[in-house]
Parts: sequence; C-alpha cells; structure tokens
Amino acid sequence: MVAGTALAQVGDDLIDEREFRRYEARIQPQHRSLAQGVEKHRTHLLSLIDIKLMVREAHARGLDENPELTKAVELAAHKAMIEAYLREQVGLQIEISEDELRANFAVHPARYAVRGAHILLDSRARADSIYAEIASGRATFEDLARQHSLDAATAAAGGWFDSYYAFDRVSDRVYERVFALDAGEISQPFRTPQGWEIAKVVDKKLVSFEKYRSVIQRATFLEKIENLRSEHIDKLVVESGLRPVGEQVRRFVAAWNQQPGAPPLAPEEWAAPLYEYDDGVITVQQGSNLLHNTRLGRAQIDSAVLDDRVRRRGAPDLLLGLAAERGGYAERPEVQDKVTAEKERLLLQRLWEELLEDALEVSEEEARAHYEAHPEMYWAPEEIVVQEIMVADEPLAQQLLEQIRNGADMAALATQHSIRRDADETGGLYALRAFEKIVYKELMDAAVSAPERTLQGPIELVEPLPTSLREPRALERAFSIFKVLQRRPKRVQEYELSQQKAHYLARQEKQQRELRTLNLQLRDKWHDAWGINDNALAQYALAQADKEEEKTAASQ
Repeated sequence: MVAGTALAQVGDDLIDEREFRRYEARIQPQHRSLAQGVEKHRTHLLSLIDIKLMVREAHARGLDENPELTKAVELAAHKAMIEAYLREQVGLQIEISEDELRANFAVHPARYAVRGAHILLDSRARADSIYAEIASGRATFEDLARQHSLDAATAAAGGWFDSYYAFDRVSDRVYERVFALDAGEISQPFRTPQGWEIAKVVDKKLVSFEKYRSVIQRATFLEKIENLRSEHIDKLVVESGLRPVGEQVRRFVAAWNQQPGAPPLAPEEWAAPLYEYDDGVITVQQGSNLLHNTRLGRAQIDSAVLDDRVRRRGAPDLLLGLAAERGGYAERPEVQDKVTAEKERLLLQRLWEELLEDALEVSEEEARAHYEAHPEMYWAPEEIVVQEIMVADEPLAQQLLEQIRNGADMAALATQHSIRRDADETGGLYALRAFEKIVYKELMDAAVSAPERTLQGPIELVEPLPTSLREPRALERAFSIFKVLQRRPKRVQEYELSQQKAHYLARQEKQQRELRTLNLQLRDKWHDAWGINDNALAQYALAQADKEEEKTAASQ
C-alpha cells in the first residue's frame, strides 16, 4: 500500500505527480495507451514502474559494480555540475537583439525544412557497403533503400519520408548530418538509436522567420553561451596561476616521443606534477590521458603542443569542476537528478544487452515466419517501367524519335544522349513510382495514360530538378521521348530481397515479447517492493481530464 499523495512506489523511490507527468509527456504517440480515463494513466504508470523494476534488477545482478559504468556516472556528475555552474554564472548575462536573431536566421540551417530519405541498416559494415554502392554509381539510393532498408514505413517508397521536417522535429544527430546538405546530396553513414543510417536530402524549402523564431533564439543563445563560457574559462585559467613544472615537462615530452602513447615512466613519475596551479596540480598521468583524449595518442609532440592541450582542453575542465565543486553545485537537486537519470539509463542499457541483445538470436525459420505472417510490411510499390531519352532541346528530341522509328537501338541512344541521371548505366530504363512525382513530373503524368510498347513524345519538361540530371544544372525546360515497357502492380517483395529486413523485424518482435515476459517476471519477483496508490491515481486522472477540457475549450 502506498501512503500519502505519491502515485506509486518502487522500493524507497516514490513516484509523484511531477515525475509521472514528465514521463507521460515523453511517451511517443504510437506507444500511448488506447484505454480511456484512469486506465490509460494506470497503463502508463505500470510502464514507468517496469523501468524502475528493471533498474532494481540490474542492481541485484551487480551491473552497477562495472568499472566502466562507474566511470561513466562520475563523468556525467562532473558534466552536470559544470553545466549548472555555467548556467548560473554565465547564462544570466545573455541579451539577444532582434537584429541578431534575423542575421542568424539568414545563415542558419534551421531556415530550411527538409524532405529527406534514409536507408536504415543494422551494422556499420553493412552501411559502409551500401554507401560504397551508391558512391560508385552502381546502384541508386532509392533502389538500395527498397532492397535493404530496415525501416518498414519508408523502404517501399525508396526510403523517402512523406513530409518535410523542420529543425525542431529531428534529433541533433540527424540535424548535424543532414540539414547542411544540398538537395540531392547523400550523407555518409552515421549512427542513431535505431541503427546505422544513410540519409539523402530530396528537397529543401525556406520556412518563415516567425514560425521558427524560438528555434533561432535557442541557437543564438547557445552560441552566446559558448562565447561567454570561453571568456569565463580564460579568466579562470589566468586567475589560477597555471604554470608548467619545467623539468617534469621536459622529461615527459622526451619519454612520450621515445614511445608515443606509452612513454616508459616509473610509477612515481606518473604521479608527479606536470602543471601546477594555486589549488592543486595536473599530474603526468592526467597529461598523458589528455593527449590520448585529443587524438594525439600516437603523435610526436613538443612542449608547445602539450601546453596548448593543457591550457585549452585539460585545465578548463579541471578548473570549472573545481569552481563548481567549491560552489556546492554537486549537491544541487537538478545535478543529482541528472546523475540518477544517467545511471539508470546505463543500467537499463546493460540489462537490455545482457538479457535482450547478446542472448537473443533469430533463426532463419523465425525470419521467414515473420515475412509470411506480415506481408503488409514487405510491399513493393506499384511501378511503371519506362525507357526514356531526355535531352535539352526539342530538335534533338525529334531527331532521336525518328532514328528509333527507323530501327535505331533506344538503349544505345539513351546511353549516348540522355541527360537524365544514370541513363548512361541503365540505357534509359527507369521504374516510376507515385512518391517520385517530384522527380519525374510531366514524364510520370504522361506515362500513367500512355499505351504500352508505343513510342511517345517529345513531351516538354518544365524546370526539371537539377539533381535528376546526369550533370546537375538549372534548366528552364527539357524534352523527353519514352515508351512504357511494363506496369507492375503493388506486390509483396520476394523473400530473398527481404531476408535481411525479415531478420531485423523478427528480432525486434522477439525482443518485445521477451521484454513483456521480463516485465511480468520482475513484477512478480519484486511484488513486495512496489505498489500503486489507486486514490491518488484517480485524482490525477480527473485533474488531467479537466486540463484537456480546458485546452479544448480554449482552442475553439
């Protein structure tokens, strides 16, 4: 029985309204309960309890005693303490003018909304292999997405997303790798929580300043924070009296260059002071770690390189930590909350890896069973297969049309004359799909009603996309002659082409089953350690319903 106003309890951990409200706000729409009223919130509360029980189980298995986890938690505590210190010491000085906002918007990637595409893969090796195929021109991004992408929602559409995404609708990782690309450009493989991805920018369009004012405000604020942070750090370094221990620096540099990355030093030498400042020292060991952490682990150095690393990278972090610690920031509730959250995240990750990743395998039979049970996840889209020659002027299009009618080989002419991308490799063969209307425009409109095996054109193409051309450039118009070779209906893609995807989806499904089983087992195992306050939950549900009604009324 849970006493007081807490909604639930797991061990000594009470779940109050504030924590639960923040948790519910983070639940993705597709994961929200379909129940109504108090039962919806009960389902969500049980999922939060399950997370806390998994953390409890991780502790019981001794996963918190792993040295790497301990080090990661210490690093998170150090970072959170410094962030709190800088936010208070530096962040309160920020002022931003309207002119600054508009100037930043004019050059910021957030001024664009991006329509993108991606190929989701399960490993770096696989992603590198697929990227090499695209870079070499042996296959198109869209064809490889259809064949290999593990994202069931976009694979059939050549990896294309069905809408534009603004800066604030994507993760920082996607933003960093994608928004700076021009239309038609393809990113190198990068890691996301879903797996390894290769992204393509299909199109970009400008957004209004007012719509994304808050986004630009945040970006401008962060930029100013960074500048003020640098100024504050420089001041700390100067005030600290940071100075090298000359003889020790010379010995360390000589030993390092004798064996870069692993200088032959005695234990007492590793503990000796390399730099001194008014409140302490930077040891030789810390200096060596700093060189490794700044990618100089195998490089020759001199005292100037070492001094640069110490003053620009090592001392700032150390001095900020000392200043934050002296100011009592380590004990701040917001810092403690961040440390607890990071420790729980790492424990959950390790438990997942132990029980639901490393120990879980999917057989060929299970993958095929998933393929056969879920045909809707393996659809290949409806296609119109055409052979086309696209040229920049109408007289040439008429000449080529006559040559084909007189028996010339259309594929050979397409290889020689067509300015459409990849025509020199495909002989002008393309599979047109509905989602590619933005690329093929008038060609697709004409192909929809054209009779099969009958030469058509020339048709005028208005401002074809530069990225659809063999040599991207701006054209006011182009001309196309074509014939429809085949119309392929929407169909389930063959298993041989879907095998990797089937293994990935079957594994995901199996992991979710195993996770549900684990949650039930942990609820039973720790049944004396957790509980729900039914009265408090009912009051919470009523309060949330009232807020929803007020919000609905205000919007009408």
